[in-house]
Amino acid sequence: MDKYVVEEPELMPVNRRDAQETSDLILQAAADLFNRHGIEAVSMHQIAKAAGVGQGTLYRRYANKGDLCMELLKDSFLVFCSRLDETVSKMADEPAQERLYTIFRQLIPHTVENAKWIVEIQAHQRHGDPKPDFFQSEPYRILLRLITNQIEEIQTMGSTAFLHDPAFTAHILISSLSPHTVLHLQHQCGYTTDEISERFCASFIRPLIR
Repeated sequence: MDKYVVEEPELMPVNRRDAQETSDLILQAAADLFNRHGIEAVSMHQIAKAAGVGQGTLYRRYANKGDLCMELLKDSFLVFCSRLDETVSKMADEPAQERLYTIFRQLIPHTVENAKWIVEIQAHQRHGDPKPDFFQSEPYRILLRLITNQIEEIQTMGSTAFLHDPAFTAHILISSLSPHTVLHLQHQCGYTTDEISERFCASFIRPLIR
């Protein structure tokens, strides 16, 4: 009896570790295939095969490619937001509007780089799906807080015409950078990433400042 009391707790971390390792294998396989062939060209069957797991194991963790993209993008976006937060913190002595410009001048290239991933996530979101969408994710909440904080500071200084709801303004600014819009501007209208960034700031950020 004493033997089982000692050994049983040790089994649970091993099982959790095995489950995490399986998820890591799946995510790594998906990322490699997506980067090599493009998201649309890769099937869930190919991902399972490359990860060395059964399709049942794959589908129990990720219902579709959108779920996989969400998990992969979440990790990438968390790293991006962390670095952006650090950059903004180092600019504490500069005006809030300069920090706001910096946020979007870094956010827009990141959005362009990951637009196809976000499109895939949105394509697989189903009406009534209980899983949180991108706007409820931790990376989005971090970004929303970061932008809202800058607008609130501008508001405190009496330098913005948008005096009623900084969070609403932040939501709208982020939402205007939808991946479909960014891809259209880039591929159909011929704007470079730098041009999109500069025109966005000129059209939406500069008018905030009196």
